Amino acid sequence: MAKSWLERWCLVLGALGVGLAAFPRAEPETWTIVVGGDTAGYLAPCGCAKPMVGGVMRRATVVRNAASERTLSLELGPLAGGLGRQSELKAETMAELMASMGADAVGLAADDARLGVGVIASVARLSQDRLTTLSLGPGSTLGLPRTRTKGPFLIGAASVDSALMASRLADSAVPLQAAVQELVDQARAEGKVPILLLDGRLDDARRTAEAHPELALVVYRSPGDPPNEPVKVGATWLVSPGEKGKHVIRLEWSAGSLRGYRPIKLGADLVDDDRAAALYREYQDRVRSENLLARRPRSKGEAFAGSDACGICHAAAYTVWKDSQHAGALATLDKTGHDADPECVGCHVVGLDRDTGFKSRAHTPGLADVGCESCHGPGAAHVADPGKGKMAKVGAGSCAPCHVPDHSPGFDFAAYWERIKH
Repeated sequence: MAKSWLERWCLVLGALGVGLAAFPRAEPETWTIVVGGDTAGYLAPCGCAKPMVGGVMRRATVVRNAASERTLSLELGPLAGGLGRQSELKAETMAELMASMGADAVGLAADDARLGVGVIASVARLSQDRLTTLSLGPGSTLGLPRTRTKGPFLIGAASVDSALMASRLADSAVPLQAAVQELVDQARAEGKVPILLLDGRLDDARRTAEAHPELALVVYRSPGDPPNEPVKVGATWLVSPGEKGKHVIRLEWSAGSLRGYRPIKLGADLVDDDRAAALYREYQDRVRSENLLARRPRSKGEAFAGSDACGICHAAAYTVWKDSQHAGALATLDKTGHDADPECVGCHVVGLDRDTGFKSRAHTPGLADVGCESCHGPGAAHVADPGKGKMAKVGAGSCAPCHVPDHSPGFDFAAYWERIKH
């Protein structure tokens, strides 16, 4: 049998008395992989618990700190996750942030497809073609990249809800397993390592990894914080950044395998990335300039009186309220530029969802901050005639609309009531 070039060269070296040990061995190429995403519109950390976790500005810091020629940055959708003009602005801002951070691939999610063809086309352009999916047919009118390549990796994105995604974008759908098979086949043909950004949950990721063992990494969506360890199906790693952009996963690829899994919490110890912060301020400016607060849908409701009117008869209770953090709730948004953000202001004023509620400091100064009527309900009728205008009794349910687990983890009514009881 004919000997290979390498075998013949080794025989020559042996004849000369030169062993292979005389030549230094090349170290295996090591890549850093940074996985973020499932932002779902949480561009900045939100809540009254301290310290707050998350935000794209901290995420950008982690990504930039890891950046090198051998860094792969992956982002899982959804970017915005909601509907309406503010979600459109969020999606476009996220696209610009992905381009600024140097993300190598951003997976399109079915939730974002609700924003429509026009917005998704804008997101694709602003991301500089980083937005990708295999869930739409090859002849898709959007023309999104089906895969993205960097170094030894071929990255594709697919959704378990491909039919729903396609219907929202007036396009044809590719079933999940067919989309993944396309990724695997292309990776094999090009000699690349296939990575999947999956718009789906852990069970979906398991089934996909079992059906396609060639996959090296599957990134999936999960509620809460990311797992402490990756899930392994054969040689395939399944990892999730958790929800609402609160964490980033860092791992390494070396000598044909993954290692070094590390979840990174985006806490207050991380400084904001300057470029990401500038883009976020532009987003806030757009929310303010388009006056989205005034455009918020409102329902008809009874008239409010304002906390000062309550204080005339309920002096002791009014003093307790005036000395509480509730009385300065709107000022906390002023400090961060969120005072014009309808998603934030609702829990910092009285009756933003009612046509009789807070409009602005200039028009309704008595309804600024979390006032008496935030819990007790509209009180104008009671002020006019205390005997006829009865106020509803309040309890833990009065706090529930704003003190939700996402924004106020660990909230306990009995403990917190001690601070404001009256």
